[in-house]
Amino acid sequence: MSIFKSPTPSAKFLAYHFGGWLIFSLVNVFSLGLLSQNHTDKIVINIIIVGFITGISTLLTREIIYRFSLFDKNGYQQWIGFLLAAIPLGGIGAYIATGFGYLYYIFVGYEIPSSFWEVVVSNWFYLTILIFIWSFIYLTLVNQEQLRKAEHDATQLKLQLNEVKMSALMGQLNPHFLFNGLNNIRGLILEDTAKSRDMLTNLSDLLRYTLMAHKHKTVSLRDELEIVCQYIELLKIQYEDRLSFTLEVNEDLMGERIPPLLIQLLAENAVRHGIEKCKQGGELVVKITKEDNHMVITVINPGTLIRESTKEIGNTGLGLINIQKRLTIQYGDKTYFGIEQQGSQVVARCHIPSSPLQLVV
Repeated sequence: MSIFKSPTPSAKFLAYHFGGWLIFSLVNVFSLGLLSQNHTDKIVINIIIVGFITGISTLLTREIIYRFSLFDKNGYQQWIGFLLAAIPLGGIGAYIATGFGYLYYIFVGYEIPSSFWEVVVSNWFYLTILIFIWSFIYLTLVNQEQLRKAEHDATQLKLQLNEVKMSALMGQLNPHFLFNGLNNIRGLILEDTAKSRDMLTNLSDLLRYTLMAHKHKTVSLRDELEIVCQYIELLKIQYEDRLSFTLEVNEDLMGERIPPLLIQLLAENAVRHGIEKCKQGGELVVKITKEDNHMVITVINPGTLIRESTKEIGNTGLGLINIQKRLTIQYGDKTYFGIEQQGSQVVARCHIPSSPLQLVV
């Protein structure tokens, strides 16, 4: 088990750390006027001692910051923590640095400029200020980095959550008319073999499209409408003359992107909760137009919309609630979905932004 609480510094961090302090020590040498002297060894030893001592002192300060969790303290407690760390480390560093400097001067035979303890006290104050400033800068940079990382993690988590939600919602969109469709096709086999084969192909395409839909955030309008038409053909086996279908769409819009199964689910709810409950059946109308920067999808069917006081969408089944959730996840406030009663008809209207899809984060 490591005795250190702080993360092991990377080689890049250590290079920048000690490199920065060596540059600082070079500036310090220039400010002291040592460059004007003829003794190169004085310059070198000063740079080494200052760079090494300040580098080690600030690394120890980094350990103290993590050991006492100063990141989690308030501003006042952080300032106190910096001072409590800087004062003793500054004193120890000043003593060691001055000691090495004096030993070198004595060994080489240079004149000692002043008393040892005066230099220690002067360096102590100087090094304490440096450690304190470094601590503040380091803590600020780490806090900013942790904030960026937290925001990035939150964004990724929300994206993953949105994907999970989308998969769960798409899992509820599989055609529940599967067994009815198979039974209807079985009855059709004896009457019209060719048509029954076509209906099996339609059912196969529809199921394949449904199972693959969760892998795509958007599909082309052309692909979606092709599946809707196949879906309607399957329903006509059961409803016969009670169901008619009208599609109004401009060919220029066929390349637009929409969430998969959106129109299919609108059509399914229109038939189940509208036309199916009308003895004489009725007409299902799908209109697709362009308004400003939105594509407007309108689905009209005969029937009565029974609203609930506590819900924005009336009692029209789980499918429409799923549509609203899916659109919110995918487009946020850039989309609109509503359903209303207009005379003897129920009108569902959906606005899809024409810009490329972007998940809300």
